[in-house]
Amino acid sequence: MLRSGSRALGALAVLLFVPWSRAQDVPAADASPSPAPFRISEDVVVQAVRADENAPVSRTEITREEIETRNFGQEMPYLLKQAPGVTFTSDTGTSAGYAYFYIRGIPQTRINMTLDGVPLNEPEEQALYFVDFGDFTSSLQSIEIQRGVGTSPVGTASYGGAVSFESLALGEKPAAEAELGAGSFDTRRGSVAAQSGRFGPGLAAYVRGTYKETDGFRDRSGVQQRSLFFGGSHQGAGSFFKVFGFTGHEDTHLAFLAVEKEILENDLRFNPMAPEETDHFGQDFLQAQWTRALGAGTNLSLQGYRTSAGGHYRIWADADHGALYQYALDWRLFGGIATLSHQNGRLKASGGIHANDFDSDHARSVVDAGPDYANRGHKKEISGFGRLSYGVGPVELYGDAQLRHASFRYEGDRALGSVDWTFVNPRVGLRWDVTPGLGLFASVGRASREPARSDLFAGEDNPTLAYDLRAVRPERVVDVETGLDYRRPGLRVQTSVYAMEFRNEIAQTGELSEIGLPLRRNVDRSHRRGLELDLRWEPRPSLRVYGTANLSANAIGEWRQFYDVYGPDGSYVDGVSRVLQDVDPLLTPRATLNLGFDWTPLADVTAGLRGRYVSSAHLDNTGDDAFTTPSHAVLDGSLAVGLGRWIKAGRPRLRLEATNILDDDRVWPTGYSYVYFNRDAAGRDSLAGTSYYYPQATRALFVSLDLRF
Repeated sequence: MLRSGSRALGALAVLLFVPWSRAQDVPAADASPSPAPFRISEDVVVQAVRADENAPVSRTEITREEIETRNFGQEMPYLLKQAPGVTFTSDTGTSAGYAYFYIRGIPQTRINMTLDGVPLNEPEEQALYFVDFGDFTSSLQSIEIQRGVGTSPVGTASYGGAVSFESLALGEKPAAEAELGAGSFDTRRGSVAAQSGRFGPGLAAYVRGTYKETDGFRDRSGVQQRSLFFGGSHQGAGSFFKVFGFTGHEDTHLAFLAVEKEILENDLRFNPMAPEETDHFGQDFLQAQWTRALGAGTNLSLQGYRTSAGGHYRIWADADHGALYQYALDWRLFGGIATLSHQNGRLKASGGIHANDFDSDHARSVVDAGPDYANRGHKKEISGFGRLSYGVGPVELYGDAQLRHASFRYEGDRALGSVDWTFVNPRVGLRWDVTPGLGLFASVGRASREPARSDLFAGEDNPTLAYDLRAVRPERVVDVETGLDYRRPGLRVQTSVYAMEFRNEIAQTGELSEIGLPLRRNVDRSHRRGLELDLRWEPRPSLRVYGTANLSANAIGEWRQFYDVYGPDGSYVDGVSRVLQDVDPLLTPRATLNLGFDWTPLADVTAGLRGRYVSSAHLDNTGDDAFTTPSHAVLDGSLAVGLGRWIKAGRPRLRLEATNILDDDRVWPTGYSYVYFNRDAAGRDSLAGTSYYYPQATRALFVSLDLRF
């Protein structure tokens, strides 16, 4: 949905654990002998928030090779879609613009997301908009997805999962690349990048610039993006210093409203939003980390970061287009992390502290009329954390814990004061390596997190009521995970069974606020339980097969639904509520299946085919099967052909990506509903309602030419 007046860019997480490696792990910048016995490796900036191979965690890793195969400049949710339990959607209907993902039916506002161990999101709404910094994927070395209560012991809790992004590793040799692409819906993309290679006293630098624009699948949903990514590092004798950042800007025609089924059946691309309803936003990010080896197995890491974003969007005040509102938002987040870690044999320990400070400015004006309101939000956080693992024979024991304190203060027309929260988030588990190729794991963790700003203010950007800032209770989950990891040459199978038991879950109601934010409220008890599979098989060097699955049973124990009641003449006459028992949480399909393969019959030719099935999901929490998304199966394909045998310069490669090959016009994975009662003259009520959907694109093609120097 639309970024609110507090334009969710939210959550916090940070650096936890920084391993060291011996000098031979990373080549020296020159042949001179190292003055120190240890040399810090390039990957120190990401290991902080990641689980190692022995951690009792349900996880999936996407490598650089996989990123290069899948990446066509699409928004991040489209790259993550093949991981177990991941569902996604897009406002525009394509892989450009506002796109969102869910893990096990839990939206990304409750998922811990970091870049090199630094929070990507702002704390107020605890969400993130990838549209602000387009082509983010091209500057990544790897991605790790943790499902359930993850291992990140700093920042906002990984309540539904954690996604850790690693910035591109800087190469030892100079390199340059360019990518030009075009495709359906008038999509165009250009990107250029360069690396300096290691030079001088262990220095290296990187830069990438990208431009992309598309008309979008839905009417008036065009997007234009400009982004610049940059990085630099210094490899010292016993230390490593890295800087990485980006600046991005986007202009979008808004399409955050879903559409009635009856309209979509006649006009699949219909967008109810007017041409004047647009937005313009940008985001800047900068982080720097210095890591120093203090001795055999001990190292210290210090990290600082700054993130800021700002812009505005415009929405008509009413259906008559009487006034065009312009909502503006600017926010800034500063933070720092200090981590000390030690390894002695099979004992690994780390601990540290994280703190940040956030403030935001919200305003609304009427275009051509002047200011309407302005307010400010302030949020601070400080947390301490520790992690410990110890191996005993074939068993490794694991535990981590976080003590976190956060506070929020509001300044505006109404004196709402401030609110603060303190949380203890522990996790324990173990892994047993039954054989060299078979490991079993089990863990239990608890995570608690505070409500977002929009939860506190019932979706309002400028509160019109004296809201009690403690009325919405923090939500909590206890997550039990158990599974196995089987490996042999050419085959890896991971399975897990999970039970996520929630208290006071801040569940979506299926409604939108006036500025397009999903509305939520506490429910006493709910759960998500399921089985997951992650398979990767290489029966021969030229063939890779991969498959994932999530099968789940999910329920909200008790849900109170509020209904409008309309009389025989269609006028509003009353409002009533009904209490419903054991209903499915909205937008949580019971089955998500992926199966695909990549075949390389020749050294310079690779073909791929990927199938995906998603079962139906409810549009609200009423459990009524009349208001559900349709199940759908989608087939995508890809082809990459190297042209190096004919054209030597630049090692050109031509790539084709085809999505929704079967041209299914009922890929409507998300939406919402409006359910109400009609009351007849005798006073009898009958249930009625309307389903609204976000349609995704029919068959589409994208072609790109890649050059590497």
